[in-house]
Amino acid sequence: MNGSRQRQRPFLLVMSLLLVMVHPALPASAGITQESGDLFLSCRADNDCVLTPTPVGEEEVSGQTFANLFQPEVLTFEFVMDPVQHHVALLPEILQEFQLDFKHQTEAGSPFRPAVELRLILGQNVNDWSFEASTLPEIASSNYVLENEPLNLNEGRILWESDPVRLLFSVTLDRPGTWSLNMRGASFLKLDVPWSIDGALADLDEPSSTTQPVETVFEDIHRGALVGADHDCWAFEVETHEVLRLMVEWELVPIEIEQPHPVPDLVTAAGRLSPSPDVVVDDDGESLKITYRWRALPTGDYTLCMHGSPDKIQSYSWSGVFGYEGLGPTDPSGFASASYYPQGAAFVGDLERPEQLDDHGVGLLLVSVMMLLLFLVVAMRPTTAYGVRFGLFVPGVLMLLVGGVLHPLWAMADEVQHQDEITLDTLIEMRLQQLWDVSAEGVPEQTLYTHTGATWGMLEGERLKMKLDIEEAIPLDDGRWQLVVPELESLRLDQVIFGQVAKGENQQTQQGMLESQTVRFILLAGRSLLLDLLILEAMLVVDEKPESSVIHIDTEMLAAPATGSFAAPAWATRPASVSSDEWVRLQGSLFPERISISLCDCDLDLLDVLFIASDGFDSSDIPPSWGVESASGLLPYGSSLMLGGLALGLAATWMEVQRKARAEQLAQAYGAQTDGQWT
Repeated sequence: MNGSRQRQRPFLLVMSLLLVMVHPALPASAGITQESGDLFLSCRADNDCVLTPTPVGEEEVSGQTFANLFQPEVLTFEFVMDPVQHHVALLPEILQEFQLDFKHQTEAGSPFRPAVELRLILGQNVNDWSFEASTLPEIASSNYVLENEPLNLNEGRILWESDPVRLLFSVTLDRPGTWSLNMRGASFLKLDVPWSIDGALADLDEPSSTTQPVETVFEDIHRGALVGADHDCWAFEVETHEVLRLMVEWELVPIEIEQPHPVPDLVTAAGRLSPSPDVVVDDDGESLKITYRWRALPTGDYTLCMHGSPDKIQSYSWSGVFGYEGLGPTDPSGFASASYYPQGAAFVGDLERPEQLDDHGVGLLLVSVMMLLLFLVVAMRPTTAYGVRFGLFVPGVLMLLVGGVLHPLWAMADEVQHQDEITLDTLIEMRLQQLWDVSAEGVPEQTLYTHTGATWGMLEGERLKMKLDIEEAIPLDDGRWQLVVPELESLRLDQVIFGQVAKGENQQTQQGMLESQTVRFILLAGRSLLLDLLILEAMLVVDEKPESSVIHIDTEMLAAPATGSFAAPAWATRPASVSSDEWVRLQGSLFPERISISLCDCDLDLLDVLFIASDGFDSSDIPPSWGVESASGLLPYGSSLMLGGLALGLAATWMEVQRKARAEQLAQAYGAQTDGQWT
């Protein structure tokens, strides 16, 4: 703290030297972790003010100031986290809560709220906030408060071991009086950390190096972690077998620190690398399970080595099996030949009462034109009665012209795909291309995280404009209608995903094994595409039964809290007309009970999708209209107007025909009477 008055000098000098001093009396901690994200402003003694996991030390520090508007004083405080960060932690996107209990009592005896500049440093990320000074004295003192404040994490969400966590704030005093900073739980900040790991503890069971593998039994369960560029190796004997299966389960970690998962080296005693195995990758959102299968390897001593990358950390467990053919998709025989999108998982309407939808065809338009011409011919005949002509024909012709000709022409024009619209097939292609691009080597992990979580691949600020062809609408219990997209019934996830892989030029090594980036893409694409289509299917709801089978979607996307796992986030953007609360409710009720994506890199690349839908999703979770509209004509009731005009025209025609028939009868009768007189 810096002051300008000589009498403040001793105390201000003490406050300016607030630094971290680690005291052995304080219990050891891991800093910010998933279990403990609360940090309290604590002063244990002079020269020792820190952020601690529990309130300790002095209850208050205070002083006097003789500042004024022309000579303000600035008090600067610095708190550094103690103990230092020991875990590796994933920082949250928001600051849950911050409370600063700083009081300033003026000489007049009333509280005054001075201006405060606040800075929070989390690793390499710096966040700044400002609090304005009150212009008038306050009746009662109030804390400086932040709640659910977004954090700037542009330098990365990972807080590594020994990364700094510091809180600095400066208070500008421009009035004389007494100030105090209250602690012992009165001033604190809270971070809801979603994930953390103790690297040293997780690494406890790992082998030492490639030159000194740990002797073990292949079928035992082994636990360890790849911390940085580790090389974990085990030595064991391979017995007589038909199939040797190595099963590795990786703990779920953030994308930013996930280790790559290349095929482990299985080396014989002679130093020869074993042939490439079949690989099955299963991602269920809770862990990543990879099964490697070799057939009929020579018996003898082998060494198994797993390799890590710098700045990555991930725990794992592995075990082996000799001679057993596993059930389920653990080898090629457990996979189906095709993997379809599970259409209907988000349907909440009455499937027993579907309503067929059709486009505005040219049939009615041609009928309307023909009838319009007929009415015009009849109406324009000189013999047509004026009352019928202007009382029925003219209104009927106008109604038929508007409702039967202009209305369908307008609707047919609206059914055409607009220039800036995309189709569902194009949306899928764009989404897969996006995931392929961000899965490439060298793409920043935060970029991968952001694009993976974007709903339908649409980032914040982007606009989704799409045309859909709908065949059926099913009624909901609240009077709305849910639309059925026929293309989803036959959509093969494996076909479109492997089709995108085929567009890459070097997706396979010379040994035929899928590269780690390609495996990452396939797993992310399977999960992201399924979730994108699921929420699209759930949100295709309109208030009224559509007039046309052509649907237009037009909405701008905004940022939203992601759901799912932090390794594979989902639905992190939302339509602008859907509120954040509505979106969170939809996420919570719609997100599946389980999604498992299994990949087999074998003779034929196979993909298996296990999907268990949520049982808590219903129509009340679907937000109101958000940009889904049916192609429409010129008027809301154009068809009714056409029928009315047709009815008037037919009525007028019938009346004219009847009038003409009566006139002819009268003429014939008159002619017969005249002929009789002359004879």
